Amino acid sequence: MNNSNRLQYFDVLKGFAILLVVMGHVLTMCIRDIDNTLLFKIIERTHMPLFFFISGYFSFKCTTKGVPHDFPQLAKRFMQLIVPFVAVSSLWIIYFPHSSLQSPIDSTLTGLYFNEWKNGYWFTLCLFEIILVYTAIIPVLRLSHTIKGNILIITATWAMLWILLRYVFPDNISSLLSFRLVFSFFPIFMAGVLAKKYVDSFYRNINKSGIYTSALIAIGVTLYYLCYYWEFPWINGEFTYIAGVILHISLAIVATVFVKNYMGHDNKSGIIVNTFTLWGKESLTIYLLHYFFLFPLGWLRQPLIDMGLGFVPALIVSAIPAVVIITAVTGVNAIIGKSRLLSLLLTGKL
Repeated sequence: MNNSNRLQYFDVLKGFAILLVVMGHVLTMCIRDIDNTLLFKIIERTHMPLFFFISGYFSFKCTTKGVPHDFPQLAKRFMQLIVPFVAVSSLWIIYFPHSSLQSPIDSTLTGLYFNEWKNGYWFTLCLFEIILVYTAIIPVLRLSHTIKGNILIITATWAMLWILLRYVFPDNISSLLSFRLVFSFFPIFMAGVLAKKYVDSFYRNINKSGIYTSALIAIGVTLYYLCYYWEFPWINGEFTYIAGVILHISLAIVATVFVKNYMGHDNKSGIIVNTFTLWGKESLTIYLLHYFFLFPLGWLRQPLIDMGLGFVPALIVSAIPAVVIITAVTGVNAIIGKSRLLSLLLTGKL
């Protein structure tokens, strides 16, 4: 397998995922009050798992024997994730009252840090916390030399996170740490770790027709359940976490197979591939800065409602502003890129 190609198609995946992120925020923050549209429901459930999967994939470093040879560089990851989280989210709550957006954001430090979603900036915090958990269990993972053993250790760790979430941490601490989101996305991050640890087996198996077909079916079933969970009152609400894990892993399988097969054995070029590759490489920057370029589009709300909040109209209405916003962010990134201090504070680049 060509390593450079693998890196490119992961960039393409991240580029597509960050487009979904911005599209979702166009719908929910720029237009507002159309959260019932099917497109938003799908984006809400699918736009972040790929980032955690790819982050897990590249967090694993192994020897030729397939065991971790070092721990994640926590100081480096802190600078890349937590420093811009604090700096940019603080700037965002200062700027928000002047943005003309109507989203119910509490523009105070208390409102920012004690809100589970961190006014949109939860991802970098949660990713760093998950990396901390992964670092803590690396010595235990080293004791097992089988994938079943690794899965057992990961499952036990996930259960411990559930105990902390459900029975140990009070609500204000869980919100401060965005711990429910840490719990939700820990399995897909670790799926990425296992995919890299058992890389040959991973790529061999996900290309099997049966596994790929099962993943597609699982996406359809779990998406329907998660988007319309109230239609299943007999199912315990806690099952949403299990359904989320199934959905996340299935998405990672289907997306990886689809993009890898599309890219072929050689790096591809062309405006679409090059654009998504660029967006993927700059996905963290786009995530951190795109909020500042959101703008009110409330006048589109009624036309979308009149069209029944249809999938295609919502797709078009959200995709066009999203591309414009991402383009603006990449322009600003080029401007601040020469400043090491601003690049660190605003984009996490060392």
